[in-house]
Amino acid sequence: MVKSVRNKRGNVLLQILAATAVMSTSFYFLTNYVIGQKQQVVKTNNMVKLRFAMNSTLDYVIFGVRQKYCFTDDNLLLNSPSDQCNLAHQGSVERLIMSVEQENFIRQLIANGTNVGPVDKNNIRLAQINRYVQASAVTASHPLFPVLNALKDVKTEDGGTVKVDGVAVTLKRDDSPYLPRSGREVYMRITVALKTGAKASEPIRLGSTPLVLSSSIVIYPREVGSFALLVPNDLHLDKSWDYSVPRGDVALHMFSNRGELSGSQGLVFQSPVFVNRNIHLPVDDASEKASPDSIRYSPVTFADRVYLGNGWIYSNNKMYSPRSAGGSLDRYWSDARTFGGFLKGIENDGGLDLGLSYFAKLMSGTPPDPNLMRQCIDRGNQLASKNMLYESELTGRLTSQWTNDFDYRLALSQGNKFVPQDNASTIEYFNWGNGTAKADAKQADGVVKVSLILGTRAVEGQLDRDGKLTMKAPVGSQEYYNKFITAVNDTKKIYDQALKTYDTYESELDGYRADLKTAETALAAEESKPVKPTKAPASTTETSGTTETSGTTTTVEKTVSTETTADSGSTSTSTSGKYQDPDKIESLEKEIKELKKIISTYNNTTLPGQKAKIDTASYNYDKARSEKNAYETRVANPPVVVVDVDPVYSMTGRLQTDRLNINVKFSNVKSLIDANGNYVDPVLRFQAYDNTFYNSKPVTNDGGNKDLVRYLNFKVASSRTQIEAPYRVSESANSSALVDFKESSVDFDTLDAQCEAARNSKPSQSFGSAGWDVSFAPGTRSSWNFAGLPSSKLGSDPILNEIVFDNANRSNAVFNVRSIVGKCTIKANSSFVTGFYTCDELLIEARNTPLRIIGTFIVGNMKIHPTALKAGITWSAIYHPQATKELRAANILKSFSGKNCNDDSGEPIWHPIPSVQEVADRRGCNTISLRAKADPFQWTSVDPDCGLMAGASNTTCKRRLVRFFVVEQSREAGL
Repeated sequence: MVKSVRNKRGNVLLQILAATAVMSTSFYFLTNYVIGQKQQVVKTNNMVKLRFAMNSTLDYVIFGVRQKYCFTDDNLLLNSPSDQCNLAHQGSVERLIMSVEQENFIRQLIANGTNVGPVDKNNIRLAQINRYVQASAVTASHPLFPVLNALKDVKTEDGGTVKVDGVAVTLKRDDSPYLPRSGREVYMRITVALKTGAKASEPIRLGSTPLVLSSSIVIYPREVGSFALLVPNDLHLDKSWDYSVPRGDVALHMFSNRGELSGSQGLVFQSPVFVNRNIHLPVDDASEKASPDSIRYSPVTFADRVYLGNGWIYSNNKMYSPRSAGGSLDRYWSDARTFGGFLKGIENDGGLDLGLSYFAKLMSGTPPDPNLMRQCIDRGNQLASKNMLYESELTGRLTSQWTNDFDYRLALSQGNKFVPQDNASTIEYFNWGNGTAKADAKQADGVVKVSLILGTRAVEGQLDRDGKLTMKAPVGSQEYYNKFITAVNDTKKIYDQALKTYDTYESELDGYRADLKTAETALAAEESKPVKPTKAPASTTETSGTTETSGTTTTVEKTVSTETTADSGSTSTSTSGKYQDPDKIESLEKEIKELKKIISTYNNTTLPGQKAKIDTASYNYDKARSEKNAYETRVANPPVVVVDVDPVYSMTGRLQTDRLNINVKFSNVKSLIDANGNYVDPVLRFQAYDNTFYNSKPVTNDGGNKDLVRYLNFKVASSRTQIEAPYRVSESANSSALVDFKESSVDFDTLDAQCEAARNSKPSQSFGSAGWDVSFAPGTRSSWNFAGLPSSKLGSDPILNEIVFDNANRSNAVFNVRSIVGKCTIKANSSFVTGFYTCDELLIEARNTPLRIIGTFIVGNMKIHPTALKAGITWSAIYHPQATKELRAANILKSFSGKNCNDDSGEPIWHPIPSVQEVADRRGCNTISLRAKADPFQWTSVDPDCGLMAGASNTTCKRRLVRFFVVEQSREAGL
């Protein structure tokens, strides 16, 4: 028993010891857990403060970029006063995002003596801005004070203080060639770093992590055409549609409750809307549990961002505030119960668009003389319009002439101009054989293509305004030359054969003469013998031979006597008997007679006839050789045609871009023969290049304006040594019909110089340059009063009294530009309206069918009937993605080649060298083609970029980008 009790006591002790060990171990681990949790809390708190500081600073800087701040260099990172924000300010955002083109423009202003204010002439365009904001330097009124002040409490893991002196900010323009660019966009990298001091080279690190935050943004102009609607003053959503609002205000109808809409979407703006001042929302004074059908409601939804010039959001005549401060039902604009909401928020520019104020006549100014303004606008529209340029034609006339040397004047009508092409000048040959051509151009950009046409042969080359094309034409052909060689060989063969035949005849004649002499000798010898006494006759056999001469067989008998002796009974032959042989004498006499006849024929006929044949063959042989030599001389001296282009200058020395002087010289005219040796009349073909051409090819698939091709049809005179020149050009080759010469009496280049002073001639720009800080706002109505009808009265304001959209639908849709119109009315039977419009008043009449609007309206006043809101209105600018599809379906956007815009092009969009046709089709199938219809809608504010300066007669432009879209593409942080 004792033993048992002892064992139990030991067990209890062991249990106590075990429990103690477990508790000690648990406490140990629990302590580590608590310490770890505390460190995590501190770390999380630090990260929240650090991230909040960096992100807030970055947001602030991006806001300053939007507002074109001139960031101060005083450790406060504020915006400098406007009188200090100039072209010498080292923190100017405008200098940082400035394009090279703008920099060159400002330098030209300086060169012209224009006062642009303080300027850093060495570095007008900044590459980088470095600034620093010190936490201890800011006060409670500083925008970044709350977040910078919190940096004082950042602790290390061991409880120490992390010394954060401030934030370094770097704004750097990214000019990388690998970034996609299509226009005036600017890429920028913004970096903020927490540092221990302004001069610290490295950012603060937490462990191995640098406290750095970077953002990549892209900045591109916020063009007027980016908005669906622009309102000069206040926008009221809390009034009835017929409420009499002040000038420049717009009221959109407010219904007593949402139920009146019967489920309609109302008015939906799919693109940004600009309101110059304030927006007034309906009052939401219903209870939290009130039914939507019992709350007043304006059926207007802003699906994209709303931009305010310099205003606020009001409700019930006071600044708007939600029902609760951050409650679950009041966190987003889409939660608003009295209207459709600002689904992408609102943004304040911080400054009015004064142009809108002057347009709505809220402000007054003395408008400039509209005549030059109108001319410049028309001029810009003309050069940007294919249809208008297609009314132009190339004409030409002879101005002077000398022997084979002619001067012509070429001119484009309708104010068109010769436009240099960007592709390298080339020479192309067509069946040109051994001919050559050489272009001597002082510039690489051709303004005209010259072709020399000789029958089936041609050569062409591009020339600039001061170029020369020297063309050596091929002469004949190898086949034609082979005929001369054959003729020489054939006539020589005949001539040689004639000589050989003559020699043969002479040899034959000598033979006949020898035969005659032999016969005469034999006859004399026979006759010298005594006459034989008479005796019994002996048998004699006579044989005769034949002689062939001159192709005629003449028989000459030769006698041979055969005597038979009775005594011996044998026969013997004798040619020299002792007595005359009468038969032999008779035969010899006959032979001699025939030989004399033959010899006489040879002397009198055969030899003279052959001699005549020799003379003929010799003549033909000499003629063939002469003709061959003459051809070889032509080949050695080919015809040369030189076309020399010279620029034309006015009396004041200004280049006239609508005309050219052409000199044409011919040499070695006798060598102008074709492949068959026939004389050929030379034809010169001229193809003028204007704005309808890109890289020497028409931008459309219709072959371009046929009237920009003309011909000079020359004639080879009967003397074969001179050229007869036409007095004017013709529409086709070898045509005798001449085109009337049309040289404009208007000096369009002087007009262009007035409209684009100190700038290069870019047809997409309507006006020229002005001082960098000049305001054209007082002349807004004049600057925008540019697009009416052909019948519109010049100088009238508005230029068009009224435009009515009657039965406008997708089947007859037209994209028009009309500015300024007194009243724009959309009738009930219209369902599809597109274009750019500036209207003093816009009225959408009562309707019961949906309305689609694609385009931009600048309105002084607007009234939309409540039934139109019930029917539904969808309104967007041309850049909305859905708008592209709809405009294609309505045949407003269409390809130049005629193919369906929705078809696969077959070429990737990133193709480095797309075809001209593909580029033209892509442009025609996208809204960028509509953007070019009106320069003012490309301005970044209604405040004109172009106008008349005080005391000036020339319309000028500042080319200053006022407002921007800033899109943040990425944000990267170490934490």
